[in-house]
Amino acid sequence: MIRLVLFVLSLSAVAMTQAEQTRKPNIVFVLADDLGWSELGCYGNNFHETPHLDRLAKEGMRFTNAYAAAPVCSPYRAALLTGQHPARIGILDYLRPNSSNALPTDQVTLPEVLSKSGYSTGMVGKWHLTGYRYHEAEFEVTPRDHGFAWDIGREVKGVGNGANFWPYVFRDQDIRWLDLPENRLGENEYLTDRLNLEAVDFVERNKDKPFFLYLSHYAPHTILNGRPDLVEKYRNKHAPGKCTRDNCYICKDAGLAGDANHHWAGSHNPHLAAMLESIDQGVGLLTEKLQELGLAENTIFIFTSDNGGETNVTSNAPLRGGKSQIYEGGIRVPLIVRWPGRVQEDSVCKQPTANYDFYPTLLTAADVSPEPTQKLDGVSTLPTWKDPNVAPDREAIFWHYPLDQPHFLGGVSAGAIRSENWKLIEKFDDPTESRFELYNLTADESETHNLASDEPDRVLRLQQKLQSWRSEVGAKVPSAPLLVSPRNLYFGDHFSEGQVSSRWFFQKEWAAEGGVLRRNEHAGENKRIFVKDPIYRDSMIRFDFRFDGATDIRLVTGSSGHYNAVVHIRPDHFYIQTAMDDRGPYFSRRHGECAFDFESATWHTMTVEFLDDELIAHIDHQHIVYAKHPILDQERTYLAFQVDRPQAAFDNVQIFKAAKNRKWATNLATIQQVVGRYPVEKTLKQQYDIQKTNAHDILYQSDEDYRALVKRVDELKEKEKREYLDVFGSVKDFRKKIDELRKKLHAEDAGYKETLFATFRSARAIESFLISKDSGFDTLPASRRPAQLERLRLEHQKDAEYQRLVIAQKVAQHELEFGYPQLFVSNEEIVERKKLRRAAAKGDPAFRKLIEETAAAWRAQQEYLHTHDPLIGDLKNRLELVKE
Repeated sequence: MIRLVLFVLSLSAVAMTQAEQTRKPNIVFVLADDLGWSELGCYGNNFHETPHLDRLAKEGMRFTNAYAAAPVCSPYRAALLTGQHPARIGILDYLRPNSSNALPTDQVTLPEVLSKSGYSTGMVGKWHLTGYRYHEAEFEVTPRDHGFAWDIGREVKGVGNGANFWPYVFRDQDIRWLDLPENRLGENEYLTDRLNLEAVDFVERNKDKPFFLYLSHYAPHTILNGRPDLVEKYRNKHAPGKCTRDNCYICKDAGLAGDANHHWAGSHNPHLAAMLESIDQGVGLLTEKLQELGLAENTIFIFTSDNGGETNVTSNAPLRGGKSQIYEGGIRVPLIVRWPGRVQEDSVCKQPTANYDFYPTLLTAADVSPEPTQKLDGVSTLPTWKDPNVAPDREAIFWHYPLDQPHFLGGVSAGAIRSENWKLIEKFDDPTESRFELYNLTADESETHNLASDEPDRVLRLQQKLQSWRSEVGAKVPSAPLLVSPRNLYFGDHFSEGQVSSRWFFQKEWAAEGGVLRRNEHAGENKRIFVKDPIYRDSMIRFDFRFDGATDIRLVTGSSGHYNAVVHIRPDHFYIQTAMDDRGPYFSRRHGECAFDFESATWHTMTVEFLDDELIAHIDHQHIVYAKHPILDQERTYLAFQVDRPQAAFDNVQIFKAAKNRKWATNLATIQQVVGRYPVEKTLKQQYDIQKTNAHDILYQSDEDYRALVKRVDELKEKEKREYLDVFGSVKDFRKKIDELRKKLHAEDAGYKETLFATFRSARAIESFLISKDSGFDTLPASRRPAQLERLRLEHQKDAEYQRLVIAQKVAQHELEFGYPQLFVSNEEIVERKKLRRAAAKGDPAFRKLIEETAAAWRAQQEYLHTHDPLIGDLKNRLELVKE
């Protein structure tokens, strides 16, 4: 009997061993926020105490050249979950609280792929891949929208406020900044402890199947605020360094002056040490739970940081710089990987890796195939995990970090490449050769010796690789603002699937598909798409565009129903047009022209800045057009894009509120030097027409005598219209009278109203028929319905039922037009009637006298214009010589 029991037990043990061997590995990914490369004990720090992380490194592999995809938060997180470089995704900086650039839901994320392969997926803590409804973002995308079956501890508003204790309310704000409905650790619950508890509970709940746990800490992001007992421990261990700020709101709220509690100590910061120890304790709890459940041997445990440490509260020495900078201190991060039996114990890997490598590496480790549609920039580093001497299979690692203005922590707009041991940095806002910095990281880990001038050939080769990579992934370098400093986002749309703003007024010629706004294939010229009810003044507007066969793209802005400024973009140049506005009154004027070769199939970025009565539009700081005009100095309530023909595309449309740039005067002087540097060739006639238009507006504003001549012409034209409206009234005037009659009939004539509604019903019947032919129509977003309806019309126009409905519509329309012909006069008919009435009026002496008087006044105005603007006079003379 005993032998039988032992035999059964042995069979059970074998079965359990086989089950463990076939079960996919669990994955625990712990991410610290702003933890520098040199903060852990196992990386040489002798002030911070991280025994559990140090043990993790002893049991696994410690990486010394692990890189973040960007020197700030959101791009790292996007790259981690998608396996793509942030430049390909379009998340290049940390997302502001009202950002419109949430991680697109059509990205196939790592947790989505793992979920489909039987993994339980859970996230604890910081997300930061969306704007927040609390801050009026139109869309808020959550971890559960990206494959996490469960999450907790996610922020619901801006982060980094130091409110790390229950109830997690920042000062006098009205809500908790986290989605934690109650505390679990008592009234003094500490955030990092709570997140650790939730992570351990997730492991316990999901022990019977493979799981992916993403524990994303908010610590040690500033404002640093550690647990008091641990803070006191480190304060006693070593005196805090000098504070980098004179005040801290946490101390102020406690009635203390300055930074009495050392939240901003520049070295030996007790809060940083305390927060890191809290993270370390959580690592200990997780490893203990994995051991207790018998899961440790089959769990991949990863610990790392999203970017370098903030230099206000720490040093990343021996590395240069820190968070926000693409020096090593900003992008090189600690990384520890433990996977018993697969990753060498107590090993050190010097091979460069990037955080977008985790996606393919973990899928390979789990024997899970990636989604074929998901383009991956990362490579599997599993061979490197197994042997630290094996380099990942790639040529280089790239960074792309364009900024409109320097980061408050010191970062500048730049890109970089690391190839083998060489690193090139290219500063985007520096047009000179000094924009390049070259370092040999083997000999100069601290990046103190710029070798760019010594190695020009190497600089050229690396810069060419960097430029080629930017082209491949669609990395753009927007022209930084010059007149304004952007403030809060007012409106934005990146046209991601399911996240197209409801503020667009879509018509059949426009649709948001495939992540872009496109002027589609439906016929029509000069079609506009409007933003509903915009209200903005000083601002920066930025958008990406691609011609794709179109020849005229316009950004149209205006006020009170009038457009007052248009940025015209043609394939070979761009310019600004201000419009006629009788409230000024102002006349149309053309401002500046700049030649630029816009390749049809290439994305370009236009930056447009409004400041008081000034406007500039620029592709870069060499290609700029500038306007200064009183019509610009008003609140804008109109915004549209206009395209002359199908296929033009737009992306990343953003309007930022703005204030005057602190370098405005200097930048304006630079603008005035640059404007006109790239002239556009024109015929004499074109030059004459443009100058005549501009001079008319300029003289009217500045010359009282000319203004009197223009007013005299206007008075006589008004008299013509008043006394002979049928002859001199414009088509618009006649249309206005017809509209007034239509409104009157609608209010007073029941027969007209019923006949009109019959046309509406017939149109709806056609629409209902077409929709019935597409079972998926009702599931389409509003941004695609008008275009799809037009496609259905074209597809079914020969259908017998469709033709029957069209005939019914024509009958209804005929009855309306037959019964009320006065409402359906064409423009051509109006013009023809005017001609007939003019011919009839020629016999009237008063009529002839009036038109002669008007003609004389107009000639006087024209003569004054030509004699008081030398350029017009010269162009006119040259034109006459050409004619002769």
